[in-house]
Amino acid sequence: MSKILVIAEKPAAGRDIARVLGVTHDNGTYMENDEYIVTWAVGHLVELKDPEDVDKKYKKWNIDDIPLPADNGLKVKESGKAQFDVIKNLIARDDIEYLINAGDAGREGLLIQEWIYQMAANSHPVKILWASSLTAEAIRTAMGRLHDSQEEEFVNLFREAEVRAIADQVLGYNYSRLLTCLFGGQTVLSYGRCQTPLLNLIAKRDQEYENFKPTPYWTLNAKFMDGFAGVEVDREGVAVKYTEKTDAEKALGACSNIRKAQVVSCKREKKSQKAPQLFNLAELQGRMGKKYGLAPDKTLEIAQSLYERHKILSYPRTDSRVLSTDLFGEIAEHLQCCSFGKFKPYIDAIDFSGIRMEKRYFNDGKVSDHHALIPTINKDIGSIYNTLTEDERNCFDEITVSLIAVFYPDYEYETTEILLQAGDMTFKTAGVVTKDNGYRQIYQLLKTDTADMINDSEDSLPDISEKMEVEIESVSLKADKTKPPSRYNPGNIIKLMGKYKIGTSATSAGIVQSLINRQFVKLDKNQYITTELGRQFLRFVPAVLKSPNMTIEFEEKLQKVNSGEISRDQFIQELSDGIVANKKYFLEHLPAEKLNPIKSIGKCPVCGGSMQEGKKNWYCENYQKCDFKLWKEISGKKITGTDAEKLLLRKKTGLLKGFKSKKTGKSFSAYLVLGDDNVLAFEFEQKKSKA
Repeated sequence: MSKILVIAEKPAAGRDIARVLGVTHDNGTYMENDEYIVTWAVGHLVELKDPEDVDKKYKKWNIDDIPLPADNGLKVKESGKAQFDVIKNLIARDDIEYLINAGDAGREGLLIQEWIYQMAANSHPVKILWASSLTAEAIRTAMGRLHDSQEEEFVNLFREAEVRAIADQVLGYNYSRLLTCLFGGQTVLSYGRCQTPLLNLIAKRDQEYENFKPTPYWTLNAKFMDGFAGVEVDREGVAVKYTEKTDAEKALGACSNIRKAQVVSCKREKKSQKAPQLFNLAELQGRMGKKYGLAPDKTLEIAQSLYERHKILSYPRTDSRVLSTDLFGEIAEHLQCCSFGKFKPYIDAIDFSGIRMEKRYFNDGKVSDHHALIPTINKDIGSIYNTLTEDERNCFDEITVSLIAVFYPDYEYETTEILLQAGDMTFKTAGVVTKDNGYRQIYQLLKTDTADMINDSEDSLPDISEKMEVEIESVSLKADKTKPPSRYNPGNIIKLMGKYKIGTSATSAGIVQSLINRQFVKLDKNQYITTELGRQFLRFVPAVLKSPNMTIEFEEKLQKVNSGEISRDQFIQELSDGIVANKKYFLEHLPAEKLNPIKSIGKCPVCGGSMQEGKKNWYCENYQKCDFKLWKEISGKKITGTDAEKLLLRKKTGLLKGFKSKKTGKSFSAYLVLGDDNVLAFEFEQKKSKA
């Protein structure tokens, strides 16, 4: 009797699918019954070969070897050999009729599976299970709608995914070696097609911020007896900003005797606003970063947990902000599964029999791999919700509220703009009055009212008409300063990357984290700031390799690979030709200096990492996980690098003079010692006390 082999991406997903299919016999690495065999990968089991896998001579970095051979084939990852052998042996069984690719339903998931089939020499037909979530309902639905792996959409998607992986390796390997050999000295200059342009964008913003010099300015403001205020504007209606205080005071003096102003125009306009489109991963990362201070990788981790572990969220790695039209018939069920607790009264108020399918929210033409983020059809969401962490709950709340809002009326409001003439000066005031809160009422379900992100100016104005005169209560100057451009933060970094096509929904968070791990960037007080090492690195990267336009051009060509306009070989050859041309140019324009490595003063006593010098302390290179530091000043005494080296090596310095007591202000001498618990303490010649 023939069987169907189902291959999931991870063990948990495999066991979920097995449960739905009624497969109960567990062999540890796969499950089986009379009809199905269900097994799984553990993420990437197969990867691209390295150049040194083709020829051992490439282990040594040599500029003459560049460009390295490209597209060298595949190999099984060392860490994944055991599970790969399980899958390979199952594929080779005589009773297999066909395979079902049940990997993550996206470009990367497709690549993981196809590489496994290639390495396992699969000759069976392959069908694709493209599920939007891991609930039993979604898996059953997807099993009833299996796709053929030879459908054009999947063939194109796999070709694009594979070429992207090869291209990233070609660029990363060649340029890391080229930059290191030419400019690196003793330091490896690790280049990334996405990482380096992003690092450059962050560094440019840092430079703008640090070089910014605030300019003072003054505005003229009038307060009227009817209880509203206005600011002086020019003919275009833009606020006048005086950069010289004397000019501002002169303007103030010119209207000091004016007691009335005439209304020259009063424009009232009724407006309405529909609920925003739904979340994709990038928008969710931006919202969670702005409101809750979560880094992009943390938001992705939370969304992945809601999808994979809790099964209450649709597939998270999506670029789409709309739903496919086939979801319209079941969307009520998605919401009714959320009809508990604080959501219940708002969902119960929706008349699902009267809703229409609006193109703003249901549009097949704007759905990429997957539709927007929504709660799943899962009858247990209410009980699961009570087990979530605070961050998971906040994330789920944002997504659920965005979906509820879609089925509420428009937000209706009235804007008013009034221009008043006082002598030779024109003052403007504007206000917004809510007529119907519409969908905005839903946002009170959130911890912070998100409606203020949509329209936060609400100022009721009196009933005024043209040619009326109003009395001026007072006129005053308001002092202010121009503000620097803000540094990038978790709330806007992913949007910046999207603008320049740096990374994908699946990879963006990892790219940011890689810059942090390489110590090119640090996240300080919720702001991304380049480190000295990152800035040094950029000084040695030629402009052509760090321009964000490079990533835009790369993505445009990649789309041509997807459509078949450019072949895989042509794309890779163009990259190699570019490497040859850049190598020639770099050799002709070699700088005299090389990158200065950050000096290490010894090993961290906590984790064994390298202790490196900062402005105020020596810190562990693994500072993201290890917080051990040695301060350069202790109790008023400057600690030298030699003292710090001796302390790390011998756990004790020589006798140091010049410490000052905080209590008495008196100077004293002592040894600095590191105890067994790595706590720094003073040791005196006769007695000891903790620092």
